Amino acid sequence: MTKTEQVKAEYAFGLPVPPKEAFALISDPAQDPVWQAACVDVQLLDGEPRPGARYEITFQLIGKRMQFTVEIDEFEPGLRSRFHTLDGPFHYVGTYVYAENEDGTTTVHWTFEVEPGDYFGIMPKSLLRKVLVNSVKKDSGKLAAQLGQGARH
Repeated sequence: MTKTEQVKAEYAFGLPVPPKEAFALISDPAQDPVWQAACVDVQLLDGEPRPGARYEITFQLIGKRMQFTVEIDEFEPGLRSRFHTLDGPFHYVGTYVYAENEDGTTTVHWTFEVEPGDYFGIMPKSLLRKVLVNSVKKDSGKLAAQLGQGARH
């Protein structure tokens, strides 16, 4: 397979919890099905998440079921996590960076770089980027609302 055009999607969102709590929810692959609507299943292959640990993840997105084997590159609780695919229908790299706000809440900066090849057919790269960002917007908004309700109870 030849190297194809890369699509980079970015989005920043807030969560009403401290960075370490946000990190525990978002950077632990086992939690992905809890907060990501497109995530169908995750299997940790090497025990607890850490640099070098691998996992299998299955998504249902844009009418396609996709399974990947992913490796964690960085895993710094409350600060940063980064991962990349080892196997799957296309290659991607994802990063979450966590910043604590003055009020103790967290801003999460998400970056996703994908080389879709022809997996999505003639779908324009700009539309794929929009689908990815909208998915994270929706999922992070729902997570923020759930966490906010938990803080009020």
